[in-house]
Amino acid sequence: MAYDCYCAICGAGFSGMYIESLSETAIERRRRWIEKRCRALEAGQDISQIPAEENDAPVRSYDPRLVDTDTISWLYKVYCLGSHPPPSGTSGTNKAFISGPGYYADIGEVVVKPGNDLYQPSSRTTFMCYEEGTEEASGPVLPFHWSCLEILTRALTGTTEITNLNLSALYRVMSALTNHSSLHLHYGDDISRSQGRYWECIPGVEYGAKHPTETPMVDELFRNLSTNEKFTRPAATIELRDRRPTDVFGQLPLEIAQQICMFLPGAALKNLAQASLSVQTITQDNSFWKRFMQWDMPWFWELQTLPPQKTVNYKSLYLWLNKMTTPRYGMDDLTLMGVANRRRIWAVCDQLASRYHQSTRQNPVEAMKWGRD
Repeated sequence: MAYDCYCAICGAGFSGMYIESLSETAIERRRRWIEKRCRALEAGQDISQIPAEENDAPVRSYDPRLVDTDTISWLYKVYCLGSHPPPSGTSGTNKAFISGPGYYADIGEVVVKPGNDLYQPSSRTTFMCYEEGTEEASGPVLPFHWSCLEILTRALTGTTEITNLNLSALYRVMSALTNHSSLHLHYGDDISRSQGRYWECIPGVEYGAKHPTETPMVDELFRNLSTNEKFTRPAATIELRDRRPTDVFGQLPLEIAQQICMFLPGAALKNLAQASLSVQTITQDNSFWKRFMQWDMPWFWELQTLPPQKTVNYKSLYLWLNKMTTPRYGMDDLTLMGVANRRRIWAVCDQLASRYHQSTRQNPVEAMKWGRD
């Protein structure tokens, strides 16, 4: 029986990506479809249970204004992570390998053609995804998109070098989570709804098909920060008057208090600032928000090389970026849709990170960055 398998890292498919025709009728039908489901989500309803209106056929394709055949071509290239048994007659251990690129051939099969690329075999090879081993691999083979592995590498090692991954440890961790067509991980509600027997192109979830690492619009956005009035408004100042911070944060050296704040998630920092006058004062520093933004958004690596811009209000920039890159149904801002997908994938990588670091007995990337044990 035919069925689809999905990327072990991002959860998206490798085939069946349908794009709607660019017509006024189709666009209007799509708009009604998405608006109805956005209202349902706001009301706390399950959008998968919403019946189609009479005379309104289901929409099962992506918006041509948001994606096209070129921008989704990355989804069709399949790589896989597997494990080779030791040579016959030896007592060695299994060794993990990467193979690809190839294509998904249905019923769980990935076909990799021979070639001269680093990970291509010398002859045509067929692997079975998520199933028991074959002659080519001693256990389940885990399919993935290359850009997803690049994101996973950054999340696990803090580098872009695939060679820094312990592939055998990674394979052990991931293969222990296999199910019939993906891993037992939370890929996000929108992606979970798309994963059926076949991949479903749900309108309003185009961000899940956007390339997560090729994001040229981000460069243009950052080049124009100093001329964008959203990010150049002066920061609000606190009028202390006769008030003096008396909470515990006010009794700490400024550097220590700031570093504690840096460890908090954005929402928690906002709540703490509302409750603590000391934290309000600490977070008035514009340079604090630039550092916090870089720390709190490790998946937004373009921020790490953002040049200093004195006129930019980094708190405003952080709050805007945090909102615009939060994966959500109905996203239609082309500038940051790819980064939103990257953020979603990074959250999946975080679910693998603790298992991987336990297996390799390595410190997490954040601990290495901050010198923690």
